[in-house]
Amino acid sequence: MKRAALLICACACSRAAPPAENQGVIELHERVLSFEVSGRVKERRVRRGERVEAGQTLALLDDSLERPQREARAAEARAADAQLDLLKAGTRAEDLRAAEAQLRGARAAEDTLRDSLERTKKLRAEGTVPPSQLDEIQGQHDRARAERQAAEERLAALRAGARSQEVRAALARSSQAHAQLDAEDARLSRFVLRSEIPGVVLDTHVEPGEVVQPGTPVVTVGETRRPYLDVFVPQGELGEMAVGSPAQVRIDALGGEWFQGTVEMIGRSLEFTPRYLFSEKERPNLVVRVRIDLQDPGERLHAGVPAFARISTRHLEAHK
Repeated sequence: MKRAALLICACACSRAAPPAENQGVIELHERVLSFEVSGRVKERRVRRGERVEAGQTLALLDDSLERPQREARAAEARAADAQLDLLKAGTRAEDLRAAEAQLRGARAAEDTLRDSLERTKKLRAEGTVPPSQLDEIQGQHDRARAERQAAEERLAALRAGARSQEVRAALARSSQAHAQLDAEDARLSRFVLRSEIPGVVLDTHVEPGEVVQPGTPVVTVGETRRPYLDVFVPQGELGEMAVGSPAQVRIDALGGEWFQGTVEMIGRSLEFTPRYLFSEKERPNLVVRVRIDLQDPGERLHAGVPAFARISTRHLEAHK
């Protein structure tokens, strides 16, 4: 009876016992930021330990040689837009009236020369004028008729407005000019280094005046709202956890307050030596690195602080 009572008590204690705690150190996800183009660093706007927000400018490259080219592209785009607007607006009333006046003048000149040509033909038939005079009047009349026809064509073209092909060609030129301008703007945006996340500047790697190449580290930013904790779990306990397992993390500095996290990664290799010869005494001491991703919107956790984690296995038991 006494032995049975002890067994029952032991089973009850084992069920009530909380998960084992694993120790680790709080770390921050780091992003080493760099420019995508080469150039001379014009300005670095942050220092180590400074708080930055997403989209905040961290550093600038000198774009004095690139800016004039961008302005030239902008001028070309404005000219193309103006030409397109001119074609879409059609002919001005003043231009139509001027063309009509030119046509009236051309018709009057043609009528006058036609009458003169008829009189000259009669005089030539009577032998009063030489043939050269008739030829001259005939040439003047032909020129006047051609000028009248040209004036009619100009007036008709002005009344009809721009052809659809001309409008499409102007639209294509405008689109091309704006595409080139957008490409210049996109290139100039590479001269500005911005933070993609809110966090803290952990390190700066360049000073103003230095020439950097694409990919050269400029600023390292730590994600203070998403720290992580690496703990070392005995290999015998790995069967009770998986990626996605919920976890709780506490640190002594905050009075034992628990932070919620999730298992993000379980290592695929064992830690600690010996690596190839494992005695029965050493096998229980072999551990695997497990990373716990934490959520800390209040940014209360600091890198380097010791922490203790409990990894839950209840979600695994629910699937069994």
